[in-house]
Amino acid sequence: MSGEGKVVCVTGASGFIASWLVNLLLQRGYTVKASVRNLNDQRKTEHLLALDGAKERLHLFQADLLEEGSFDSIVDGCEGVFHTASPVQFSVCDPQAELVDPALKGTINVLRSCAKVPSVKRVVLTSSMAAVVFNRKMLIPGVLVDETWFSDPLFCEESKLSKTLAEEAAWKFAKEYGIDMVTINPGWVIGPLLQPTVNSTVEVVLNLINGAKSFPNAIYRWVDVRDVANAHIQAFEIPSASGRYCVVHKPAHFSEVVRILHELYPALDLPNKQDDSTGLQLGYHVVSEKAKSLGIDFTPFEVSLKDTVESLKEKNFLAKDDQRKIEHLLTLDGAKERLHLFRADLLEEGSFDSIVDGCEGVFHTASPVQFSVTDPQAELIDPAVQGTINVLRSCAKVPSVKRVVLTSSMAAVTYNRNMLSPGVLVDETWFSDPSFCEESKLWYQLSKTLAEEAAWKFAKEYGIDMVTINPGWVIGPLLQRTVNLTVEVILNLINGAKSFPNATYRWTDVRDVANAHIQAFEIPSASGRYCVVNKSAHFSEVVRILQELFPALDLPDKCDWHATETKPPVVSEKAKSLGIDFTPFEVSLMDTVESLKEKNFLAV
Repeated sequence: MSGEGKVVCVTGASGFIASWLVNLLLQRGYTVKASVRNLNDQRKTEHLLALDGAKERLHLFQADLLEEGSFDSIVDGCEGVFHTASPVQFSVCDPQAELVDPALKGTINVLRSCAKVPSVKRVVLTSSMAAVVFNRKMLIPGVLVDETWFSDPLFCEESKLSKTLAEEAAWKFAKEYGIDMVTINPGWVIGPLLQPTVNSTVEVVLNLINGAKSFPNAIYRWVDVRDVANAHIQAFEIPSASGRYCVVHKPAHFSEVVRILHELYPALDLPNKQDDSTGLQLGYHVVSEKAKSLGIDFTPFEVSLKDTVESLKEKNFLAKDDQRKIEHLLTLDGAKERLHLFRADLLEEGSFDSIVDGCEGVFHTASPVQFSVTDPQAELIDPAVQGTINVLRSCAKVPSVKRVVLTSSMAAVTYNRNMLSPGVLVDETWFSDPSFCEESKLWYQLSKTLAEEAAWKFAKEYGIDMVTINPGWVIGPLLQRTVNLTVEVILNLINGAKSFPNATYRWTDVRDVANAHIQAFEIPSASGRYCVVNKSAHFSEVVRILQELFPALDLPDKCDWHATETKPPVVSEKAKSLGIDFTPFEVSLMDTVESLKEKNFLAV
């Protein structure tokens, strides 16, 4: 079926699936009205504008999922609406505001706009297998999952809950307003990237080929992004298409993924061992017969993997002795004469022996900072705890080492059952409670807590003079090429966020944190822990200061009141005893933004 002369709408057009959907629609002759969150963010639009046919038949619009009526003018005159826009995040501070509301309210707002427009013949909704399989049924070998399965909201985790509630609400609304709707429920989507960034599902392949030491003991249900995009179009074009379509090509264990990648790319440094710290996610089977009735001829899994890797290579995401991680270090003043770089593995005992040999001081900063993990033990806890012990074990062998300065975190200080008590003051005597962190699924906080706990125990046992630096939320100018997670919260505010969190963070400047490490090494009397926090500030104050510093920025003007995060103030007197003269908060914010501008991270 040709789309010539037909007008359709695609929401969330800059996403992984949506970009391919726009591409295939243009190839078939459709005129596409596509929505993005911020038209000024070239990273979200330039790959769309470069597609064949885009100049003549692609029209981009800015729309807000949470604003009723925002899609009225976009769907007006369209025969079909493809609603793909929905956040895909596995790490959030506020699940209601960051996942559930955009997915649920956004879907209803798009459908409400469709209900006003008689030209709309069908809506195709991008759902997910997350809205299918997460319930109390036993997912054991031999179980067959099909379109009749629905996830149970009471059983779901945050990311799955958003997709489940959104699809549930969509079916209810479509029935009430007589909308002809079809849903596509894809599995784990891989394939070549059109967008310039790596999305969450492709990232699992990137991690495998970029230095992972082990692969998960898990079976994923894989599917190619091009097949998913094609399924959307077929579901629109075939008059008899109806209901839900589970679009899954192949269940494959990660051992099979690694084997195929090794055959395709023998030179890649792939993990050769399985992480057995978590139990096997069992191999239930998804019935894809209904999806095949759309005429989907699934891309061979080997081709999907190959095209994924080739795309990552083409976009320079593969580590090449990871020059991206070291080139900024090599350009520092004095680096040519006095900087010596070594390769080391946190999880390999003895890996740091030759590095610390001959050193008077060791600054151990290496530890993963991730708030979204599939396997907390392998991705966070082991590298943090075992890595710290391996470094200290190397230090214990070397008599030249006079002191170790360990980069810990306020995450190892405040997360216990006292944190919500009014009037409390936090200082170095506080320790996070591992059981509280585990119960609350605060995996990063747990990793930092266990690592510092293990470090103090080891240091005492082996007579190591150790000091820890426990910084708050670190911002300031970037030296590295990439945006780290703590600076990312500022980038999000200035790059089109519609609201700011109802939260108070404990902020500190990266330069002060680095200086504190050095002072803790150089001052003989330094000992114990140092909470390095300059200022507690609510996001409303952050936005106010940014508005004063950069009046031209499009900053959020409303607070997201769904959740509040109350944090008691931190006493920083001990940190000041190191001679730290904290950088004014306004200067930290200004230098952060200027650095992001200089490195072209701002949407212009």
